[in-house]
Amino acid sequence: MLNQEIMKINHGKILVLNGIHKDFETGDSSVRVLNGIDLEIEHGESVALVGPSGTGKSTLLQIAALLEKPTRGNVIINGVRANGLDDDDKSRIRRECLGFVYQSHNLLPEFNALENVIIPQLIRNTKLSVAKTKALALLEKVGLTHRLNHMPKQLSGGEQQRVAIARCLANDPMLIMADEPTGNLDPKTAELIFDLFLHLSRNIKVSVFMATHNADLANSLDRVVSLYPGSAS
Repeated sequence: MLNQEIMKINHGKILVLNGIHKDFETGDSSVRVLNGIDLEIEHGESVALVGPSGTGKSTLLQIAALLEKPTRGNVIINGVRANGLDDDDKSRIRRECLGFVYQSHNLLPEFNALENVIIPQLIRNTKLSVAKTKALALLEKVGLTHRLNHMPKQLSGGEQQRVAIARCLANDPMLIMADEPTGNLDPKTAELIFDLFLHLSRNIKVSVFMATHNADLANSLDRVVSLYPGSAS
């Protein structure tokens, strides 16, 4: 549980971004990547984030996931204002509410595919037997039952991404944030993964916030948000 003094607001939204600015320091000057972004995502809504490379899509996802601090602005997740929270409380919010799929997979290299999906569940004190059963089911959904005992270095890029997606789903997140989740996958596998995201959003009411360059994928989600240098629409 979060500290009792943390107040909940905007309860109807899973994610609220209000006036998000992000500047990066470069020597004696700074570069503004995000300039006053406002965005709300409903429970169960799927939103595609599109725009040219370098417009800050990954940065916005990192800020929304509480992995990076905005220069200024508010991030509210499931009614909890994240500004001013300490690292422990931010970690709790991520564990209890969020799943994240990175462009670079970020699998634990010393553990096999099955273990990579089990470990996040153990961190939430799930029994090992329950965690293993769920990990097996998730890896079956992404078509990797034949690669359970393979280490990340023994998997292709696409296979690693599928493990990362299964890991993301392991703790039943309320909101999945994905940064080009199908970018390293062949068309058939990409369609499988995309159908899984749509199923989660439409049937289980998991919210999805996804950065993508895939126009067909983006237009299949509930809403498309376009990010341009200095603004979003």
